Amino acid sequence: ASFTVVIPALNEETRVREAIASARANASARVIVVDGGSTDATVRVARKHGASVVRSERGRGRQMNAGAAAAAATGTRDASDVLVFLHADSTLPTGYGELITRALAKRVTGRSREWGAFEFKMGGEREDEGFARTCTRRAIEFGTNARCRLFRMPYGDQALVMRRETFDSVGGFDELPFMEDYIMARKLRRRGAPALFSAPVTTSGRRWDERGFSKVTLMNQVIILGYHIGVPMEKLAEWYKK
Repeated sequence: ASFTVVIPALNEETRVREAIASARANASARVIVVDGGSTDATVRVARKHGASVVRSERGRGRQMNAGAAAAAATGTRDASDVLVFLHADSTLPTGYGELITRALAKRVTGRSREWGAFEFKMGGEREDEGFARTCTRRAIEFGTNARCRLFRMPYGDQALVMRRETFDSVGGFDELPFMEDYIMARKLRRRGAPALFSAPVTTSGRRWDERGFSKVTLMNQVIILGYHIGVPMEKLAEWYKK
């Protein structure tokens, strides 16, 4: 398989380098950073560390679609093409290309897998962090991975992976203020269960650190419930920002 790693970014000059480095560990992968109008040095850092840069209007779904379009415009479409959507504050595990190739090749009811995601690991743990906070981090990781295995619903901070033809078939990401990963996973799940790769993507724990573990975890569930009962997306985005 050939891989394109798409990294949407906005003011991520301090983190995007590590995301790019983890993607480029696979020497044959193309890495595209899609900048949504950063006012810091994100674009310069991305180019310095070997990524192609595409500019787009702000919005993670819109940016990821722009990255996928750029990959299609500059390469050849092939059934073996695989798109990896990696958040700018996340890093891929060593050997990710082999993990993806092996998992997607497994046949289920006569068909190979069309999409998947990695396990979740929270980064940013400090050496002086207390026992209680460390336990809370591990509990969140356990809960996220258990949810993914039980409900087959990985989120964007686990790096969604899909075949190019599958991405095109579902119409790409919905260009919404947020929740683009949740909605994409729902669309993909209708086509079949995801492959769950046996290694974690490490994602920054900054949102949990800044807002509190319990508040973020509870709010995530409230937002999903709100989405299903028809709360307007703009209102859900307000809740998310709080």
